[in-house]
Amino acid sequence: MKKLLGSAALLALGLGAPAAFAAEMPVPAPAPAPVYTWSGCYVGASAGTSSGHSDGFSTTGASTALGVGPAGTNPLLAGGVPITGSFNLSGFIGGFQGGCNWQAGVWVFGIEGDGSATNKSGQASALPITTIPSSAGPLPVPPGGVGELQERWLVTARGRLGLTNFWWFGPNTLLYVTGGGAWAKIDRSRWNMGAPISTGIQQSDTRSGWTVGGGIEYALGYGWSVKGEYLYVDFGDWNTSTACVNVGPGCPVGTGTNFNINLKDHVWRAGINYKFW
Repeated sequence: MKKLLGSAALLALGLGAPAAFAAEMPVPAPAPAPVYTWSGCYVGASAGTSSGHSDGFSTTGASTALGVGPAGTNPLLAGGVPITGSFNLSGFIGGFQGGCNWQAGVWVFGIEGDGSATNKSGQASALPITTIPSSAGPLPVPPGGVGELQERWLVTARGRLGLTNFWWFGPNTLLYVTGGGAWAKIDRSRWNMGAPISTGIQQSDTRSGWTVGGGIEYALGYGWSVKGEYLYVDFGDWNTSTACVNVGPGCPVGTGTNFNINLKDHVWRAGINYKFW
């Protein structure tokens, strides 16, 4: 009987020992979730609105149109005479972008290029001037007219500097500033509002300038992110050079003419990116 009780006690101790040992062992903590990294390359698309401002058209020294001198000659015009007032441009913009980022701590360094189509345009009526200075004295200006600028496409190549995982922003949020070069195709024309209405001058230029801006981007996961961005683009002043296509006073066919024009853009757009590497 004593042997039987002793065996039962030993069996109970043997069964309870693993449970007691397990209760004393520490439970391992769960592995921390991986922190999102912005390093990698991506492609995406964006769309938004674009507005601009021009100080208008003005004459350029050595231009030979907009006035006919004695005996049908076209003497050199004086530079800096306003032809139209200032005006604004507006339109839609949409296109594609791609780039790469490198993250070091909370800092993110990147490069990005984008190309967009736009239908931005703006017009201004000609100023009510009747004569314009020239090397042969005051010349008549065709009555009435409209100056127009149309932007066809916009391309930028920029650097980016961002900050993530700071303040109340987590590692999935990136605030950044950006800047670099910009290029655009810009058409300009001057419509003569006589009878009949006709196009006096048409010119297409590919302009280069600079851009600066900033934005915020949020990583959704699985490589996808969304962003909002603003860019200021400045194309400075430039002189156009073309030949008149309209037959009429002030702009005979084939006569060369120059205008001075400037343009500044404001681009607001939203986009989506996919990080493929």
